[in-house]
Amino acid sequence: MSKIIKQYADQVNGIEVYPIVSLLIFTIFFVGMLLYVRQISKESVHELSNMPLDVQEENKTQNA
Repeated sequence: MSKIIKQYADQVNGIEVYPIVSLLIFTIFFVGMLLYVRQISKESVHELSNMPLDVQEENKTQNA
């Protein structure tokens, strides 16, 4: 199977650019997520972590 893919990949002009571009996209996304996580406040993290529990409590009070 990989032999067939390699034959077609060798015929494509400029194919060596795709792994570099995909690595750059991954790296930029990963670094961006790290920066976002480092700057978010602890209060926001606490509020977001309790969201699933808050929704269940709201449903119980509405149904009662």
